Amino acid sequence: MTTQAQKGEQFARSHVEPGIVVLPNAWDAGSAIMMAEAGFPSIATTSAGIAFTMGLPDGQHVSRDRMLECVSKIVAAVPVPVTADLEAGYGASPEDVAATVRGAIEAGAVGCNIEDATGRSEQPLFDFELACDRIRAGAEAARSAGVPFVLNARTDPYLVRYGSADVNFAETVRRANAFREAGADCLFVPGPMDAETISRLVCEIRGPLNVLGTRGGSASALSIPELGRLGVRRVSIGGSLSVAALGFVQQAMRELREHGTFRYAPSAPSNASINAIMARYRN
Repeated sequence: MTTQAQKGEQFARSHVEPGIVVLPNAWDAGSAIMMAEAGFPSIATTSAGIAFTMGLPDGQHVSRDRMLECVSKIVAAVPVPVTADLEAGYGASPEDVAATVRGAIEAGAVGCNIEDATGRSEQPLFDFELACDRIRAGAEAARSAGVPFVLNARTDPYLVRYGSADVNFAETVRRANAFREAGADCLFVPGPMDAETISRLVCEIRGPLNVLGTRGGSASALSIPELGRLGVRRVSIGGSLSVAALGFVQQAMRELREHGTFRYAPSAPSNASINAIMARYRN
């Protein structure tokens, strides 16, 4: 695959073909290369991981331009399709979301996430109608670009603790189905990791469902095959791997500072082996 259109066609097709789409989330070119080297046919980015590499907290503290620059570098580093985590679209208006989607396509991405969380405690989710208009604008921008593009609409009632379990479920289904009607290709519901809730979401949401395999230090008890049997179409890991990598650094530095030992080193691959991998992907 050498063209963006070919990558986009493959990525879009993977959401309707048998099987489940498994997406590791990269935070820079090096991590993306390691994921491609492991054999993943497509990868995603993580906005949290990218923010952390810049020394910033997660939650749209990175500008649209800087985020898209990072996405572009990841796209350029690997030969596989890349879909981008673009948070809430870097602006409240539908026009902002459309501009973000156009920027993602210009960066070479073949898909992106757009979420409906505002980041404001007084109104944690965008107004329902505005949220739908934002997804509609993003879908129209993608269609007008003329290349296959998977718009993954994320809805966050569970993450923002919108209400009780029943309220969260009902609002999630309402928003996901409305986003599908507005043009979203896939629906992303981060939060639930239990089989019962995920199974109900699969039954009630009228489109491919994306869930997280791990979140906030907790891993799903369900394996990829088990999620596939429940009807989940796509699984991603969010920022968890980048957090785990930073956690390893934290642990190693504590050992070095407090004990003066280097026990972290023997388990690491050699410089030569990583150098060889990076060389294979050099443009």
